[in-house]
Amino acid sequence: MDFANKTIHFIGIGGAGVSGLARVALEAGAWVSGSDIKASATTQALEDRGARVFIGQRAENLPPHIDFVVATAAVRAGNPELDEAVRRGLTVMKYAQALGELTRGRANICVAGTHGKTSTTSMLAQMLRGQGAGWIVGGEPLNLEASARWGTSPHFVMESCEYDRSFLHLHPSLVLLNNIEADHLDVYGDIEGVERGFADFVARLPRHGTLVYNADDARCVRVARQAPCRRVSFGEAEGADWRLTGLDAGSGLARADVWCQGERIGALSLNVPGQVYAFNALGALAAAHWAGADSAGALEALSEYRGVKRRFEMLGRFKGAPLIDDYAHHPSAVKQLLQAARDAFASRRLVAVFQAHQYQRLNGFFEEFVQALALADRVLVMRTYAAREQGVIPGIPEQALCRELQALGVDALALEHFGEAAAELDASTQARDALVFIGAGDVNEIALGLLAHGPSLTRSAA
Repeated sequence: MDFANKTIHFIGIGGAGVSGLARVALEAGAWVSGSDIKASATTQALEDRGARVFIGQRAENLPPHIDFVVATAAVRAGNPELDEAVRRGLTVMKYAQALGELTRGRANICVAGTHGKTSTTSMLAQMLRGQGAGWIVGGEPLNLEASARWGTSPHFVMESCEYDRSFLHLHPSLVLLNNIEADHLDVYGDIEGVERGFADFVARLPRHGTLVYNADDARCVRVARQAPCRRVSFGEAEGADWRLTGLDAGSGLARADVWCQGERIGALSLNVPGQVYAFNALGALAAAHWAGADSAGALEALSEYRGVKRRFEMLGRFKGAPLIDDYAHHPSAVKQLLQAARDAFASRRLVAVFQAHQYQRLNGFFEEFVQALALADRVLVMRTYAAREQGVIPGIPEQALCRELQALGVDALALEHFGEAAAELDASTQARDALVFIGAGDVNEIALGLLAHGPSLTRSAA
């Protein structure tokens, strides 16, 4: 679909994904309007670029003529703008549907996998920005001008989310498949269903397309065997097309030599911590090579990569202790995060402030969360961020998680309110600590409150 001169209304235009889509629609020549429940820097930036943004959602916000409406996943029947769109017989698309239509005909580089999509997408955007590629990142890259850009070249880099099978609306030319683990079981049922979902996405590649896949992940390897196109592997596995040797992340920052089909490409040097980022970068390098990027230039771009907001983001210091904020919400991601924190802060006491994202995930991966969080010296467990869930009784699984951690010798405490956590951290934090705030909900508000109010809090965090 050609978006030039189309009129599009976005319900929930301030959201992370939808705001990026609105931005690229504006750059593609569309006339954009939208609404959100509150003003933000994001809505102001869209207004500055020419969007008509309404604060508050009302039926009269919809312009008289609209080609179609894009609604964020949080919008349900009963929303006045959605109901008005349905009453008028307008075409209503979810975010992923609209992204698929907007990028139809581009050379789409689709980053997929249970973990690492945002970081890998932003790495690719960093490497390809100089040649005019477009991108849409589901976070805030710290050294790109924006989370989304339409671009001037055929290439477009995008996160490809598996939740609700959203990625099946996309039109990939290349799929970069990082990993496959059990998640979103409310959609897929079990791990075999998750694997089939990724296989269905890879099957959308044309015969002239390319699959770049993690050769160290058995499920990725199985999916790759079914791919209808060229396959390129990366990882530590013998025979992988792209490999790292001499990987050293002991200082917290990854260094390694990069090889492609037996030829040394150059040295990888990252300024973000943890081995997992090195392998995200390796897959991104393979995809960038497919897109025509010069290897030396791509490695230089990676050396300047500073990460994404809420991905091992250093927020500041409290009583001399560094405060790290991370979006990790799957046990594998939590484990990788705490291992990276161990490397980065080897001489410090590691204090994790953990907020699970959905009870279904906490209960479904309970033992895995116990083992991951046991890498910390001390854990404060906050009330779960329930998100879409209803009818659950808070407190019980959080207390059980604490008991299991205590049985492993970890100093663990379950807390109901952010104010309690702020007061506890104010009383107990020492300069030799490192505080890691973990979760995809609002747990980072505790850290921001500590920084805003300083030691000896006079009032609690929100």
